[in-house]
Amino acid sequence: MANQLSSALQPRNKLLPDLRATIFRKTAVPPTKRRPFPYVRVAKLWTKGRTIAEIAKAIDRVGAGKDPHHGLRVVLTRMHKGYKGADGKLVKLPYRVTSKTLKLATAAGKKSGK
Repeated sequence: MANQLSSALQPRNKLLPDLRATIFRKTAVPPTKRRPFPYVRVAKLWTKGRTIAEIAKAIDRVGAGKDPHHGLRVVLTRMHKGYKGADGKLVKLPYRVTSKTLKLATAAGKKSGK
C-alpha cells in the first residue's frame, strides 16, 4: 500500500525527462541576446526631422509583418513621457505638432475608444 501511494505521488514520466531534453535541445533555437535600445540616437534623429521609417532603418529595428515600425512607434510614444538621456537625467522627447493638435488628437482617440 505504501509503494502504491508513493508511486501515485511520483511524476508519471519519470524516465522521459532525459529523452525530452535531448529532443528539445536539438530542435530549439538558441535565445537571442537583447540589444540595448539607443534612446539618445533615436532622439537625435527625431530632432533632425527624420521619419519613423528612416529612424527604424538607421538603428536596425525594422520588424517583419504587416506593421514593421510598430515597435519603434511604441518606443517613441513612451519617450514623449520621458526617458533617461546620456547624462542619466529624465528627458522628454518633444512632439512635432502643436499642443492644440495633440489635445484634439488625444480627445479623438478617447472618443473613438468608447
